[in-house]
Amino acid sequence: MNSEILGSMYEYGVWANERLFAQAATLTDEQRGRRWSQGYDSIHQTFLHLLGADRRWSARWKEETLPPMATLQEFPTLDAIREGWGPLVAERRRYLAGLTEEGLRHVIKGRTLDGQTFELARWQGILQCANHATQHRSEIAAMLTDAGHSPGDLDYALFCRTAR
Repeated sequence: MNSEILGSMYEYGVWANERLFAQAATLTDEQRGRRWSQGYDSIHQTFLHLLGADRRWSARWKEETLPPMATLQEFPTLDAIREGWGPLVAERRRYLAGLTEEGLRHVIKGRTLDGQTFELARWQGILQCANHATQHRSEIAAMLTDAGHSPGDLDYALFCRTAR
């Protein structure tokens, strides 16, 4: 695994998030707060969960103290969540671009929310976070579709063809 591949996965995530945010912005507050399907939660709560998870995984990669989970008080609107991602995206780009193969193979240790400990190669933790986001973006996309506001295709290949 190399940092270029991992970086591309995160650039895809930024692109996909923007497509989802654009459609979510067309909904009412009630629609954004409603649980539409059997996904994580409401559209707003799922975006909030994604931002919180991204911040915590980023800290794990760097072996820093984990920040608290993102809260509704901290990010009461989708615009606030979107803005909250900005600094993280910029920092993550720099961090991933600077990783060496040795740094990617380095083992990081962590603890799950329920207290279980784990060890992963750093590249596995980076890939875990990208994969986790893909899962929840698909849930947001399904909820948006249920609300009549499909974000359209979110395929990685479409990102590769259109986002360059």
